Amino acid sequence: MRSRNLIRRTAAVGLSLAVLASLVFTTSEAEAQRYRYEEWQYNTKKPERGYEGFPAPGVYCSYRREPNRVCTTDKRGRETCKVKSWRLVQWCS
Repeated sequence: MRSRNLIRRTAAVGLSLAVLASLVFTTSEAEAQRYRYEEWQYNTKKPERGYEGFPAPGVYCSYRREPNRVCTTDKRGRETCKVKSWRLVQWCS
């Protein structure tokens, strides 16, 4: 009785793994092109971190932080700039 339950469990786990592997490793061409290149921009008051890494097989995401500066010129012609906010640019390809 015990060996019969073990065989059933092993078969169920093997079948589950086979189904999961087929879902992960079989992607259609249309699905692959869906992740060609996407970009998002967020304006924030302070520098923020984005996501960098692999969220899915074959898809890599990264980000950059860009300061939004406001510049003024004084009477002597010197320019001074201050960072007023930040832009986070996140992209995946």
